[in-house]
Amino acid sequence: MSAHALLSPSQAEPGVAEMFSTTGSECELLVSEERAFRCGHLPLGTVSLMAAGVVDATLIERVRRGAFEWRLPDLDKSVKKASELLEVKTDDIPRVCRALDQVASIAARVALIHPRFDPVAIEQMPFRRSTTVVADTSGVLQGALDFTARFLHPAARVKVPAIAQMEIANLADRFLRIRRARSDRPERRVRELTEHLTSQGGQRALLRLELHADTEVERTYLLGDPLRSAFAPDSDRDLRELNISSPIRSYADRLILEAARHHQAQAGPAHAVQLLTGDQGLARMALAEGIRPLYFTATRASDVFGRRLTGRTFHPFSGTIRHVPLNTLLWELATAFGSARLTGKNGKFFEVCALGEQLSWAPYHAEQDLLWCVRGRASGRPSAATSEASPATTPERVSSRSRQGSAPASAPSAGRSAAFLRFNVERMFQLICALDDRQEMPHDRVKSVIRSSGKEYLQFLRSGELADIVDGVWKAGERLPRLSAALRNERIEGVREVLLEVPSFTAFAKLLEPLAIGRALDAVSLGRGLRTYRSLGEVTLLCAAASGEIYTTPNIPDTAAFSRIALHRFSSLDREGHGLVATGEWLESLIRDEGIHPEIARRLLDEASETGQLRRSTEGSTTQLRFEDHFVHVLRTDSGQPVVRKIRLYRGDYLIPGKASVSLRIEDPTA
Repeated sequence: MSAHALLSPSQAEPGVAEMFSTTGSECELLVSEERAFRCGHLPLGTVSLMAAGVVDATLIERVRRGAFEWRLPDLDKSVKKASELLEVKTDDIPRVCRALDQVASIAARVALIHPRFDPVAIEQMPFRRSTTVVADTSGVLQGALDFTARFLHPAARVKVPAIAQMEIANLADRFLRIRRARSDRPERRVRELTEHLTSQGGQRALLRLELHADTEVERTYLLGDPLRSAFAPDSDRDLRELNISSPIRSYADRLILEAARHHQAQAGPAHAVQLLTGDQGLARMALAEGIRPLYFTATRASDVFGRRLTGRTFHPFSGTIRHVPLNTLLWELATAFGSARLTGKNGKFFEVCALGEQLSWAPYHAEQDLLWCVRGRASGRPSAATSEASPATTPERVSSRSRQGSAPASAPSAGRSAAFLRFNVERMFQLICALDDRQEMPHDRVKSVIRSSGKEYLQFLRSGELADIVDGVWKAGERLPRLSAALRNERIEGVREVLLEVPSFTAFAKLLEPLAIGRALDAVSLGRGLRTYRSLGEVTLLCAAASGEIYTTPNIPDTAAFSRIALHRFSSLDREGHGLVATGEWLESLIRDEGIHPEIARRLLDEASETGQLRRSTEGSTTQLRFEDHFVHVLRTDSGQPVVRKIRLYRGDYLIPGKASVSLRIEDPTA
């Protein structure tokens, strides 16, 4: 079973940020083309995170705000390493250099560097009147089209001729044809790498502008060139010697120019039309035809290798600071090469893959900018990214067997106390995230977060190998970043998985495990830690309180089964036949009699209502204050920080947000 998971750039932020929290401030950046490199990896330098203008910025914020520095290796070393991976001869090394030119194009497409435009073109920027920019294939591949859409829009209206799209489609067709040929000659592998970089990078540039940018990209239809008939074979003896039926190399360029001329003929005299190109021949042709070229010089590998590039750059015209998220760079590299990987010094890695023998593709992947992500250790089998890097907004659906069986079977080892402790759960979670961000915190700063001496906080964290204290300084443990990422993204299963490594929480889970549905926990054994472990259990969906008693909640039925349970519990509570039941009474009945947590019930009620398996409505708006002490604790996030909220079960806005109604009606739509 594949360990890869589909993630968008924003969903992958916690996994990328965690790489820097567990391996220090620097990771190695590698790329791979699985066929051309024989699954080897080409090093592209190192990436380190910096302060994002705010001292207390979290790692996720730094990833999102482009607070990284990319140090690229020397070009000679990279060419030598790429030649070794490709197993090419000395004669093919110039072709390897040309392939690495695409790394500079990638940097230009994501705006880490900018194309070098003609001085006359720069003088006109930014455009002060409406201008139509017609892009050719070089503009798409080498980042000039992205520059135009990013910095010259909306004065610049972008047009992509159909022939430019066809040329990129032909590049992709050539790449796939080489890939399917199964030839293993070195010259074939160099060509496959080059076609992969150009075709997939060009396709992503067009898809990004169409699906993920706010720039309006206009399409032009494919013109029927009157010269086409000139290249048809003609058997006339008088014309044969003219060789007029031989196709010319600039035929596609001519079609692009005709698209610009066609738009120029339709536009008014005050409307400027410029042809975006890095091709000298097409630029000269445009000048000869009376169309001003927006000419740029293509960036080369020598422009970026051996340099340092940062995700925090200046806007070229306004001078304001702008940012390029680190995930944007990873997504572009993965699309162009096939995969991109961040590797830490301890062997952990986070890899983004766009193409692979076992990886599928569907249109919704492009629409949502999804790529396959995996994380693990270089020396071992990767772990599923779905369990560590994929954020979720709702509790994960797991079977009761997997939840109850997730507690370690062995007893706590010596030195790891299983005594029940007492602390504020929300402050504990905030301390975990603060330690994850800083890795080290002086004791005085920890006290300002938890507002206590921290003795029991430290005992809890130390017993689970989440943190320790050395010479008065709190230091994050290896497991802490995983817990922090799960807390920030409300991934309940991830939180529960890490907490079950803490002996005292494991002991609490073992107290719940043998309980039958409907039997309350004997809380005497919890002692002074009752409130703490009740809150931890409710947050992780292991238990919930009803009428002050703690019940185990292992049951997670499917939607159809839940609909039957919901109707049955409702009818049993509607004894007088009014058709209305207090929301809290219904929720507590599910906790006590069915073993279903309110968070699970809330989600399944929404799903059953949306799929038409039951019909719900509410009435009344007077809160019953005598039931204000009937609540459960749930995990939420506020500005990227975890908070533990008390959900009042007898308030109607929990089941239906925005509704103050406290009485619930559930009906069978088929009745």
